[in-house]
Amino acid sequence: MKVTILMADRCSSTSVAASMEFLETANVIHQYLLRSQKTNSQKEERHQAQEKPFEFETASLTGKSIQSTGGLILTPEKSIIQATPAAPNTPRLIIVPGFMFNILSELPLLSPMSNWLKEQHKQGAYIANICTGAFVSAQAGLLDNKRATTHWLFSEQMQQHFPKVKVHTERTVTDDGLIMCSGGSTSSADLLLYIIRKFGSPQLAAECAKKLLVDTGDRSQTPYASTTFKKNHHDNEILRIQIWLEKQLHQPVSMEGLVQEFGLSMRNFIRRFKEATQQTPIQYLQNLRLERAKHLLESSQEAFEQITYRVGLQDANSFRKLFKQRVGVTPGAYRKRFARKSPS
Repeated sequence: MKVTILMADRCSSTSVAASMEFLETANVIHQYLLRSQKTNSQKEERHQAQEKPFEFETASLTGKSIQSTGGLILTPEKSIIQATPAAPNTPRLIIVPGFMFNILSELPLLSPMSNWLKEQHKQGAYIANICTGAFVSAQAGLLDNKRATTHWLFSEQMQQHFPKVKVHTERTVTDDGLIMCSGGSTSSADLLLYIIRKFGSPQLAAECAKKLLVDTGDRSQTPYASTTFKKNHHDNEILRIQIWLEKQLHQPVSMEGLVQEFGLSMRNFIRRFKEATQQTPIQYLQNLRLERAKHLLESSQEAFEQITYRVGLQDANSFRKLFKQRVGVTPGAYRKRFARKSPS
């Protein structure tokens, strides 16, 4: 398969390097597997061993070197216009890198790349978007009415800027025909292994995972996500209520008591709170409790029953079920994954 790995100013150098290294690993292991297998013809074996499952190149908009996030200079082999088209009836894949935390400011400058991707897509090219690289394809309209994912931190912006995209934030990899996407950072490994499995073979992907020490099971972004609590609005009274909720989180909170405390009608309170925070008061309080519980699981050895009381609830079993439903793992599994370990 012919693969073009794109790069652009302030892209993630890690996503470019990972793409090259995973595909080269697949090429090396492919040849090793062929040599270790018995074939009917030594001539056929030599011919197959010379073939690589992935023939990749790197390209930038102009063909000139780019400066990635963090300042590393990357030099492509060619410009996107010079990128080698695939032979007739031969599949072609284009990999779009991630852009760390600056995708929204960079997106207008990436319009030429989006337009080029659109043309390549019309010609039948597969497109794989790493992390926030999905915004570049979305800008071209290539993700309209398609399943996609991106870094959980940017999923809301994706939905706001491109409402036709079917964003599946919990997924680390999505595949909707010719378009593939991955979630944030290390989930690029999930996408690259998926590509090796899809266009190589399951055996090749499994061997690459072993050599690169990468897990192959289904993963979710949900345990890594954290809720943001919007406070940069102009409703000062609602802001006071948000601060009050944070301070009173250790005890049971009654919405009826809260509106009496601040002299609001329930209907007016709910409307204004949702307008200001994009969450209902109940959702907001629930998310506050979940985030506080996650923090305590990460930073303490308290039993979950005690943590339940610390966030103003009494029923640990119900809160445990809610935690599993919303975070995607049990409290115990969350602590095992994210607890802050002291250096040995």
